[in-house]
Amino acid sequence: RNHLLILPKAINLIKMKLKLLFSITILIFVFTTVNAQNLIRCASTEYQQQQVNLNPGLQQIFDQEDLNAAAFVANHQDGFTPQVICTIPVVFHVLYSSSAQNISNTRLTDQIAVLNKDFRKLNTDANLIPSVWQSIAADCEIQFCLAQRDPNGIATTGIERIQTSTTSWGLNDAMKFASSGGANAWNRSKYLNIWVCNLSGGILGFAISPGGPASTDGVVLGYQYVGVVGATAPFNKGRTATHEIGHWLNMKHIWGDDGNACTGSDFVNDTPNQAGENYGCPSFPHTDNCTPAAPGVMTMNYMDYTDDACMYMFTSGQKTRMWATLNGTRSSIKTSNGCTPSTVGISEELMQNMFSINPTPTDGAFTLNFGSGSTANFDVSIYNILGEVIFQQHYSALNENELHLNLDGNTAGIYLIEVRTTNGRTVKKIILN
Repeated sequence: RNHLLILPKAINLIKMKLKLLFSITILIFVFTTVNAQNLIRCASTEYQQQQVNLNPGLQQIFDQEDLNAAAFVANHQDGFTPQVICTIPVVFHVLYSSSAQNISNTRLTDQIAVLNKDFRKLNTDANLIPSVWQSIAADCEIQFCLAQRDPNGIATTGIERIQTSTTSWGLNDAMKFASSGGANAWNRSKYLNIWVCNLSGGILGFAISPGGPASTDGVVLGYQYVGVVGATAPFNKGRTATHEIGHWLNMKHIWGDDGNACTGSDFVNDTPNQAGENYGCPSFPHTDNCTPAAPGVMTMNYMDYTDDACMYMFTSGQKTRMWATLNGTRSSIKTSNGCTPSTVGISEELMQNMFSINPTPTDGAFTLNFGSGSTANFDVSIYNILGEVIFQQHYSALNENELHLNLDGNTAGIYLIEVRTTNGRTVKKIILN
């Protein structure tokens, strides 16, 4: 009988412990989930709504952009293949109030490399795309370069650094104006402006759709999430920029920003209907209440919210929508000369006397002859006519003041040879037969 009396007490005690354990487990789960989502992966939707609230007429412009894109897509139902790859000149406006915020050139050039891989489907993790979607994974035929000339035609590195007393920035566009401690936008018809700064509130980045004001057009990135080495995990593979430039080209979030209603749309036919954003690295197949059957939703799409290592594809439909913008509102950027190196502002005497090229034209091999000039600590870069770097090397010293190079394997045409020292920069043309 005593055992019978003790048993219910023991059972109740076990129940209480189980409830406590369950409650602790739930709290841990909630805390972990909130922590994982504490950072705001993208604030583009909130930013754009804020802009519309300030200027209600913008909504009609954005709606018209969507109608124009829909008409373009309707005329290219089998997809779109451009005659020429679009090369977009990029200028980074780096705003810093501390040395940590003044990120290195390497991180910025690495970011350009990531963009070129992601938008050309050259990313090594493209092999992770599930077989069911491999046929629609797209080479968007869009690439990027650091600007080689500024809006005045003067030679530039495509990187502008501004030291500022502002320690952090919000969604009010202050970073886009020199008058408020930021940097003014370069001509958006020729450049993609990317402001890199310390964003408050845990925001990783934001952008505005085509049609917004020219003075604020572009992308804003938190400095911690730019590039690869030195960026903050799990957003350290440069995909924040890939995502935000998608918005800049009029891409929507893959779930349509409808609050899990399954009624919103990203206006792309080949992306599955998705309830809401995904975080972390969901396993495949991942289903939700909008698409409850396998293969489920496309969590690896660049326009979701997953970790950088777990997003690695655009679709053919997304490519067509982006090209609707490049053949519409942003068409002028296709003919920008921002990727072509400029010699404006460079001393003609320096250009003549720093080095000579022999022979030119050439069938491949050629020599840079520095005469009696200094040949210590300089960089040589070779650009093709699109402004793409095809060769880059640092030299600490030369034998006999000569450097032997070769253009074998490259397409015949005009190339630009740039020699950069601490004293200046020299550019000369060479013709490859």
